[in-house]
Amino acid sequence: MSKIIPTLSKMWLKVINLENSLFPQLQEKLGVLSTKEQKLIKILDFAEIEKNVCTTSKTNPPKDREQIARAFIAKSVYNLQTTRDLIDRLRIDRTLRVLCGWRHSNDIPSESKFSRVFQDFSELNIAQKTHEQFVKEYLSQMTFFYNAIDATKIPLREKAVKKEKIEKVKYKAGRPKKGEVREPIKPKILEQQKDMQTVAEMLTLVSCECGVGIKQNSKGNREVWIGGSLHISAVDGDIPITAFYSGANVHDSSVALPLIQETSKRVNYLYDLLDAGYDADIIREFSIKYGHKPIIDINPKNSQNLKDKIQLIEDEKVKFKHFNITQPSEPHHYNQRSMVERVNAYLKDNFGCNKIYYQGANKVASVLAFGILSVCIHQSLKLLT
Repeated sequence: MSKIIPTLSKMWLKVINLENSLFPQLQEKLGVLSTKEQKLIKILDFAEIEKNVCTTSKTNPPKDREQIARAFIAKSVYNLQTTRDLIDRLRIDRTLRVLCGWRHSNDIPSESKFSRVFQDFSELNIAQKTHEQFVKEYLSQMTFFYNAIDATKIPLREKAVKKEKIEKVKYKAGRPKKGEVREPIKPKILEQQKDMQTVAEMLTLVSCECGVGIKQNSKGNREVWIGGSLHISAVDGDIPITAFYSGANVHDSSVALPLIQETSKRVNYLYDLLDAGYDADIIREFSIKYGHKPIIDINPKNSQNLKDKIQLIEDEKVKFKHFNITQPSEPHHYNQRSMVERVNAYLKDNFGCNKIYYQGANKVASVLAFGILSVCIHQSLKLLT
């Protein structure tokens, strides 16, 4: 608790300063601020994305970079799907235009310039760096109970990249003949990642190319989509701490180790919560290695781990009986995993990531990163209320 108070106080003082100082000044010039406009002002002020906007030339720096960066945050907050929608809104909405940094509608750059600048932002990972910077400054000293990990599908309007078919040599069943040399079986991604030291190394094994994804949803129905997947790590309060983008054909478990390692570096937490798609001993051991308790649903195909789930349920029964409270239908800790599902819903329903028209992994990842940044700040500010 002693670690939480200074962090919340820092955020609270900043919010108070905004409401008592900046808001009245803006209302004198722009009129009464709507709830959406106040929300945008807070997110822009906490993000401070201008610190990460780089210019390549000091003698003749490019114009409008900082304003465009702020505009892309506004695009997420206002739940706009395309750059054209953003520009149209900027032209007719004086308050939004001023908040982004343009005085007159004629000052707004063309759509082609927005596109070029966004390409630069995507290559420089501006939104990802800003998100990491916010977490480090305001959340790194806090201790959370749960870290829930999951992936959500990201359908795209592009063709899946065809993989080159590698012809496998078929061997006869049974032991190899005397003197016969067989190619060693290539280890799976998880087996390769567990011996790697850095997140960057682990992610080199994860493809970001557009692919075909197949997944079974919560109702047991098979879903197929073309595009990518966004892998999210969210903590208490529905706050996304880490997010990585991959192709749709990448299995969810292939990004689990990078998520656990990166999230452990950014914040302190106790439990790792994952669904049956992550049921692997390597993931459990990796979570324990970083000082967490993994709670992973058991995949029915992995009968060897069924005893672990039965024991977990029995432990929960004993605990609830001891405190004389009604036991839920499933273990209490695992129920908290729904926080990451709510983050997925916020991102798609309220922060401009429902339909993505950009093409290319860098641009798609950047669009999602602006949404994750906005959700992270918005949800973090709810800790104050």
